Amino acid sequence: MPINTERKEGTMTALTRMAVMLRIYTDDLRERREQGDQMVGWVLAILAVIAIAGVVWGVVSGWFADRMAEIVDPF
Repeated sequence: MPINTERKEGTMTALTRMAVMLRIYTDDLRERREQGDQMVGWVLAILAVIAIAGVVWGVVSGWFADRMAEIVDPF
């Protein structure tokens, strides 16, 4: 069975098609990773704000002072 070695205009070889699909796949992964990095940044920022608000509330309400008093003089 002879192998067709003639190249037709507008056709892609299997290797070229695989290279194009690999490039599309890696670009898609890169975009998803960048979106994921941004989302992780926002989640960490929100958690930091919640933690800071909790510390401020604890100081203002006297909760930390009460706990320290129990530690220093438990009886």
